[in-house]
Amino acid sequence: MAEEKEGKYRILLIEDDPAISNVVELNLKLDNYDVFLAADGEEGLKMVGETEPDLIILDVMMPKMDGWQVLMQLKSDDKTSDIPVIMLTAIDDEQSKVIGLRGGADDYVPKPFSPLELAARVKVILDRVGRAHRMNAEAAKGPVRLEQIPVQKGDTIKLIPMEDIFFIDTKHEYANLHTASDSYLTTYSLSELEKVLDRKTFFRTHRSFIVNLKKVNQIIKLSRNSLIVTLRDDKESRVPVSRRQASALRDMLGL
Repeated sequence: MAEEKEGKYRILLIEDDPAISNVVELNLKLDNYDVFLAADGEEGLKMVGETEPDLIILDVMMPKMDGWQVLMQLKSDDKTSDIPVIMLTAIDDEQSKVIGLRGGADDYVPKPFSPLELAARVKVILDRVGRAHRMNAEAAKGPVRLEQIPVQKGDTIKLIPMEDIFFIDTKHEYANLHTASDSYLTTYSLSELEKVLDRKTFFRTHRSFIVNLKKVNQIIKLSRNSLIVTLRDDKESRVPVSRRQASALRDMLGL
């Protein structure tokens, strides 16, 4: 995927409604992005190679080739599979969202939408992509550690200190961070967080969970091959432990 060009990100908008294209283009240009427009799926795929976009905003209902077909082609090609995609569509149902996200889309915005909200979602994704590139570059130099994690709760964005984290879990692409009394959405994936967390303190007990070892209350054996850890948060949360991680967890906790 292309890096920033001359200090700007490139965004390709594939949308057959000129009125929507014009409004989105204007708002994105106000945020200093280079914006390229395509009126249907076939033209959009052609322009991907010509413009090398850093992000694609993709409408679903289009002539010639719909957005699902375009998404499948993008994600099946090694040259374009890493380009983040925001699906833009009038279809607002849970099944369509699941199809889009499982197909490799990074976000899903139903019409009608606020151009300002779309621009905010674009920024979040591009920040995440840029951060991932920086993290990979830093990983080659040595371990990187975070002291605070940016999170979102509704319209509020804040920084959570590492010592306030009890556990982290994930259901889709992004991780949820849990403190003693609340939970927050991050723009990191669980795998990204695992690379930058202090491994002496944070332990991945399960493919979907990371636990702060300092917040563990006890390990409970549910059956011969089934363990959980309980935490000292307000809810006394329970986090599963995979069979392969159980021995390493006991060693780290000195049990």
